[in-house]
Order: sequence, then C-alpha cells, then structure tokens
Amino acid sequence: MAAPALTELQLSLLQSLWRRGEATVQEVQQDLARPLAQSTVATLLGRMAKKGLVTHRVAGRQYIYRALVTEPDVQRTVVEELTSLVSNLVTARDIHPDDLARVKALIEAKERELRRGPS
Repeated sequence: MAAPALTELQLSLLQSLWRRGEATVQEVQQDLARPLAQSTVATLLGRMAKKGLVTHRVAGRQYIYRALVTEPDVQRTVVEELTSLVSNLVTARDIHPDDLARVKALIEAKERELRRGPS
C-alpha cells in the first residue's frame, strides 16, 4: 500500500506506533519531541484513521491505535516524491549550476554510504 504524503507531525505519530506496535493517545503524546495536548494528538490520530493510516480498538475508555502503513511503505513514498522533485529540478531551465552541484554531491555521498553497507 502506497502511503500518502505525510506531514512531519504525522510521521512522528507513526514512528511512535511503529516503535510500540500499538499505543494509547497518552503514550503517543509522551513519545513526541514537542509538547502537544492530548486532545490535539487524539484529533490528529482520528484524522489519520479517516485517511487509512492508522486504526484503533477500544479498551475500556481508551482507544488503542496501531499503524496501518508500514515504515517501508512510507519510505518508498518519500523516495518517489524525492525522485520527482529532483527530476523537476534537473529539467528546469533556470537551475543554477551550484544548486545542481549540491544535489549531485548529496547523491554521491549517499551512494558511497550505501556501498559501504550497514555499520
């Protein structure tokens, strides 16, 4: 399943669920790098459920959430978006050579890292 484009905050919520397997709103809230009200986290998870990114079950008076998209699904989507962005960048007529050189250097650095393999 291809994941839709995600905001940084949505990705943070998913990362919490991927780590935990499933979690309550309070547990997800505790995992976030920036403070958000529980009601905000609950609203965000509810919206993500409507988009098919997460689901929940009811346990007592709490919803227990789990991700429906996998980390590889999201990574694949990000790579596809990045590929499209780079393609648009390199085909633009008004691209500055310095910008193109920076993109090339980033790609070459990543290629070197991948050739070295996992640490």
